[in-house]
Amino acid sequence: MKYKIRNIFAIILLTNCIIVKSNAQVTKVTGDIEQWSSIGISKKINKHWKITLDQEIRFSKDISQFDVYLADLGLDYKINKHFTVGANYRFYQNKDSEGNFQTQFRWNTDLQYKHKINRFTLAYRIRFQNKGEDFLTSQSNSNLYNLRNKFSVDYNIKSFKIDPFFDVELYRQIDDINTTELSKLRWTLGLEYSMKNYGDIELFYRIDNELNQSYNKDTYILGVGYKFSF
Repeated sequence: MKYKIRNIFAIILLTNCIIVKSNAQVTKVTGDIEQWSSIGISKKINKHWKITLDQEIRFSKDISQFDVYLADLGLDYKINKHFTVGANYRFYQNKDSEGNFQTQFRWNTDLQYKHKINRFTLAYRIRFQNKGEDFLTSQSNSNLYNLRNKFSVDYNIKSFKIDPFFDVELYRQIDDINTTELSKLRWTLGLEYSMKNYGDIELFYRIDNELNQSYNKDTYILGVGYKFSF
């Protein structure tokens, strides 16, 4: 059973990589370096329900310009030890092409599956996401829908507080029921340091590869986050 699950994850990941390679455009713009910093807190209501609150700031233009502030409020329901469903609301401010801040919101719904094999944790998450609506207005500013498939692997090192993780996520943009295309591939490699009763610190390096845009862009992201659960 364990080997079957490993093979399934490997086949799915390989298939997505082949699809991305066949759809990616050759033209690239000069890549950008960004820095993301976040702090989050989560509270278990009972054995099934959990509520989370996260805040994050992002710098772009080779980490020289403040670009985004966001706040996430989420609610998760753990069905059993493998499956979890959740919903999330995001309030954020980001700069438009003229350098002015826009206040917008986003919502998403998730279904996640996890399976532990010895010290490995394999996970798959599918997310349906709305993005790009103006806050408290009747207008939709380049409103987008994304279907996101994320595959992740975590490894718990015995008698060591730092654990490595890796994930890859594929975005499919949905303009309408008849128009969909791959829009982004995201790779993340990171480390998580557990401080027992004081929370967890996460460091990661991420690469965002745009796909099927007028000009594709590669973004390199340095991230740090702090999480506290109770």
